[in-house]
Amino acid sequence: MRVWSRGLGRQALNLDFTKTDVVREGNEVIVKGILRNGGIIWDSTVTFTKEDIPGLLHFIISFAVIFHFASNIGGFFTYFRQKFITRSLGLPSKGGK
Repeated sequence: MRVWSRGLGRQALNLDFTKTDVVREGNEVIVKGILRNGGIIWDSTVTFTKEDIPGLLHFIISFAVIFHFASNIGGFFTYFRQKFITRSLGLPSKGGK
């Protein structure tokens, strides 16, 4: 996911959800990860509460998101294979890059 704010100017930072920690603390779901773009590295935390559920549902069931998901369904199968079958998700590639 690319994150941008006015303070970043033309830069956008990337958050890779496959490399985040997701924990539940009380009534919150907390996503902790690293935003990065080249030499810029920021620790980040996203906190979801019950008040966020209507907005998340509005986002998830929007035509744009459903169409994007359907158009890129192959990414789900790649993720599933890497996460649960080969267990290689997040490991360095064999090419050393």
